[in-house]
Formats: sequence, structure tokens, C-alpha cells
Amino acid sequence: MKAAIKRAAAAVAWLWAAPWALRYLLLSRAIGRQRAFAWACQDAARWPGLPGAYRRRAMLRRMGVKVAADCHIEFGTLLSKPTIEIGPGAYVGAYCCLGDVRIGAKTMIADGVHVPSGAFQHGTARTDIPMADQPGCYRTVTIGADCWIGAAAVILADVGDGAVVAAGAVVTAPVDPYAIVAGVPARPIGSRRPLTV
Repeated sequence: MKAAIKRAAAAVAWLWAAPWALRYLLLSRAIGRQRAFAWACQDAARWPGLPGAYRRRAMLRRMGVKVAADCHIEFGTLLSKPTIEIGPGAYVGAYCCLGDVRIGAKTMIADGVHVPSGAFQHGTARTDIPMADQPGCYRTVTIGADCWIGAAAVILADVGDGAVVAAGAVVTAPVDPYAIVAGVPARPIGSRRPLTV
């Protein structure tokens, strides 16, 4: 029964998302894909509750974004790049800011997490040119499957499968699979791998 209700809700959300997808398509032609995507996602971030989560997911899928049919994106979360990928069963908490990121299956991202498109979005090398005018370097950040990213963490580098990032941590270097990291900058404090004797 519960599965049937979920399927019905997803079908209603899919139908509801059609005009939003058309608006995105028209805006893409007028102002470019990147700006149209940001506009649509900022609008969608305001939709409350479980119906809002279904509507956000349906809208993203209608727009051609690679998000799984059963992922969950909470209220207030902003997506800035149409290249984002969210795997099956992944959960993204409220008020997150996600750039160009690939999120693996069954990964849990708590509230307030920031994942920009890498650590070097702004150039800083030259002092004779304002930083805002210097070219940056964007990259896809990968968060593996079955990860747990704690509240208010900042992820600037890749996180391996099964890893745990503590709340408030700032990941500046790649995190090994099944590592537990914490701090600023994030450092290993443990492992989820079973001890071998």
C-alpha cells in the first residue's frame, strides 16, 4: 500500500512538473542553461514538506538532471549546476548548497552542508587584478555511496565510499573509503572498516 501511494505521488509530481520544465527550456534559450537552472532551483527550494520534495525531484528529472527516482532533496536546498548527479536512495538535508557534485547511492547529507564545485572557484594568485575578475577552476566533487556527511560540513574534495564526515568539518583533501574524518581541516579520526586480527 505504501509503495502504491509513493508511486501515485511521484506520478502526480511528474505531471505537475511539466510546465516548470517547459519554463526552464524557454528560459535556457533566453538567458542560458546555467542561469535558468539556478533560477528554477531557487524557486523549487521554497516548496515545503514531502509534496515539495516530490515536486523538486520530478522537476529536476524533467529538466534532464541525473537524479534518482527515489532520492530526497529537502526544503531550502539550492543546486547551482545542472551537471549535478544524485544516486538512488540518497538524502540531501535542508538548506544545503550544492555545486557540481556527484552523490552516490544511499548517501546521507545533513542540513546546511556546502559542496561547491571544488576548492578553487576564484583565482587569488595576482594582486593587481581583483579576485572577482580572476579565472577560477571548477571541478566535479564526488561523494561516494553510503556516506554520511554531518551538518554544516564543507566538502571541497572527493569523499570515498562509506566515509563519515563529522558535523562542521571542512574537507580540503580526498577522504579515503570508510574513513571517519573531523575538524578544520578534516583529518582522519577513525575507520568504519572492521579490525582484522
